[in-house]
Amino acid sequence: MEIISTFIIGFSIITAITLCIAYVFFIKHTNKNWVTLSSCIGLLGGVAVVQYYHFSFYASGADPLSTVNYRLLILFLPPMFYFFSRSILFPDLKVKPQYLVHFLPMLLAFIAPREVAVPSAFLIGTGYCLWLTNIAYNLREVRKRFGLVFIFFSFFTVIAIFVLILGFAATYINPAYFYHFYTYGIGVSLILVTGTLFVFPNVLSEIDEVVRLGYSNSTLNNIDIEACKQTLNELITVVKMYQNENLSLALLADEMKISNHQLSELINSQFDMGFSQYIRLQRVEAAKQLLKSEVDASILSISMEVGFKSQSNFYAAFKEIIGESPGNYRKSVSN
Repeated sequence: MEIISTFIIGFSIITAITLCIAYVFFIKHTNKNWVTLSSCIGLLGGVAVVQYYHFSFYASGADPLSTVNYRLLILFLPPMFYFFSRSILFPDLKVKPQYLVHFLPMLLAFIAPREVAVPSAFLIGTGYCLWLTNIAYNLREVRKRFGLVFIFFSFFTVIAIFVLILGFAATYINPAYFYHFYTYGIGVSLILVTGTLFVFPNVLSEIDEVVRLGYSNSTLNNIDIEACKQTLNELITVVKMYQNENLSLALLADEMKISNHQLSELINSQFDMGFSQYIRLQRVEAAKQLLKSEVDASILSISMEVGFKSQSNFYAAFKEIIGESPGNYRKSVSN
């Protein structure tokens, strides 16, 4: 059991550091600001340190729960999770001094016994997970378009509730079981995050689109929707802008002479999908025609021609939309 936990700890620390570097330097997201960056670093860095504490338990037998630093750390992670999630979803909301109240529970690490401080940390964390899941659930009109993304939130909440139960039981069970299962919970959560980013590389932008549609007024009141749809169709079918692997919402909106938010709402309201999903669909539809007409072309060359950055992304998008791999599709249409 310790071997498995040690492996998960190593995986978690490497993954947390990698995700942190990827978000800060490589992941493109319009809502990046000092709050998202600092809370991301605090959250993922804190997770890595927690796992290191667990490793120290296996290596030396020292009980992290008995230290103020460990209890302070697990009370620090929930507000970091909250501020990161909140700034991702609602970047226009200003951070005010009263929001520091979210850090007040950290005082429990100094003034409360372990029997109170530890369950409180997990209770607060579960509360933030439920808050996030509730926001996702309330977006009923767009929830179906991002079903797998919101399933991720549900799994994340289930893990949080499991860890909450574990936190309340920490005083009454063998500490080794607490550290093992807490280690597993963190590992599974990071696997979910990594898997979601791999399958949906534009998930942050898509969530941003959904939230803006669900919580803001329409931006299409003063534009000709039919004319915009016609322009969009020309840019896709004639100009074939989807072939640009770096095509972004901002770039396409600039060509259409409308704002990013207007284009985002136009695609969501008229085509029942987000921008990234719309572009993937156009690329897959174009790839279908090439798979049928260019029988000697490789799948890699076709994926690059229609704008996918990698063959793996092409395979994932094609199978998600068509229900089978590009190779199987080509065989079925040739037969």
